[in-house]
Amino acid sequence: MKRTCFGIVLLLLSVSVFAQHGGDLCWGWDDRKPPELKEAMFRQLVEDNRVESIYICGQPIGLTQPLVVDKPVRIEGVGGLAVIFAKNKLPDSAAMLKFTKNASGSSMYKVEIDGNFHATKGIEVEGADSFSIHRSTLRNFIGTDFKYGAVDAYSDIYPARAIQITNGKRINIIDNIIENIGGHDTSSDRYFNGVDLVREGRLAHRGISIVGSVSGQVDIIYNTINDVYGYLDSSAVYVQSIGCGVPCYEGMISNNEISSFGKTAINLINNGFSVQSNHITSMGMSNQVGSRTIGTTSSAIFSLCTGLQCNDNIINRNIIELQRAYRGIQAIGEHYVGGNQVTIHSPYITARGMLTYEFSLQVSSGLSHFSGNRIYGEAKNPHLGATNYADGYCINSVSHTYRSEVYHDCDPVLPSAVLLRH
Repeated sequence: MKRTCFGIVLLLLSVSVFAQHGGDLCWGWDDRKPPELKEAMFRQLVEDNRVESIYICGQPIGLTQPLVVDKPVRIEGVGGLAVIFAKNKLPDSAAMLKFTKNASGSSMYKVEIDGNFHATKGIEVEGADSFSIHRSTLRNFIGTDFKYGAVDAYSDIYPARAIQITNGKRINIIDNIIENIGGHDTSSDRYFNGVDLVREGRLAHRGISIVGSVSGQVDIIYNTINDVYGYLDSSAVYVQSIGCGVPCYEGMISNNEISSFGKTAINLINNGFSVQSNHITSMGMSNQVGSRTIGTTSSAIFSLCTGLQCNDNIINRNIIELQRAYRGIQAIGEHYVGGNQVTIHSPYITARGMLTYEFSLQVSSGLSHFSGNRIYGEAKNPHLGATNYADGYCINSVSHTYRSEVYHDCDPVLPSAVLLRH
């Protein structure tokens, strides 16, 4: 939104904020004032029930403590300098901005949220009916440093999240940039005082995390997500329904650009979803990106559709190119998998020194329809002879345990429940 204001009009706008039901931290704001005053005014506007919209630009707003939004509000950046950043270390359990159930209908537009590696989470939404974030940037969030920090219990270990939504309905995450999200975990850090941190979800770093037991539309479209790291568990996009008799969330994850992720680019544990036209790459050869561990991809797209009310998930027209991976696409349950292009360029040994078991496309446990997928690359499974399963399909995989790692052998014969068409 652009507005032209001159002279005394600026002053009139700033003093008539509440009469207009709009809060203005942009026009007429004196950037020579200490940034603490701008944070204080921002909090006042968020807490005032008469204010429906807040406009920000100019001097960045440095948060010295988390901010809870408990009413519907639109936060909009004007120009290119709308920045909210963590000024100091925030509590690991807290998000920079948390929207409660009472904040249903809230939105953010053209705002940069910078964790500055002082915050574990950027935006948290809990129980809201309708929330949207468009054309914004979220970056630099890091999980609890449990390896070198003063952490006494596993419950004090929190993963990094750019956007975390729990039991939210009508979610729109469109045309945003998400980057540098992750944690300190390495291959030796899975267990903490006898607790399996991966099983407990304490290392589950996410760019976007949507989890719940409510029914609602979810659209994650046209986002750019880079460098979601964490060797043992990290996903650029994660959607999970919990305890639903019928499919909870429905919607689409489409036209996103995702690169450099630790475990999965898209992790879908849900029914009735469309995952289409995403471009997914992970080309790093090194285990480390600076001090951050990228690790070996489990699956670029993992989709689990199970239960009595399993509606087919659709995975189509995605382009996937990976340097190191276990799977390009892994689908469990009823799926349509069509028109995808998968390329894996991979060594035989993973970053953890484990032997690879690689397949471009894998399906099990259900009626699935394959059509028109294109598979490239020279990666082979060294344990199945000369057969190049990375250039083919893995059907009815059987899990095995090998030195605490899970791998899959495959039946190369297509069962009648799988339709394979070229």
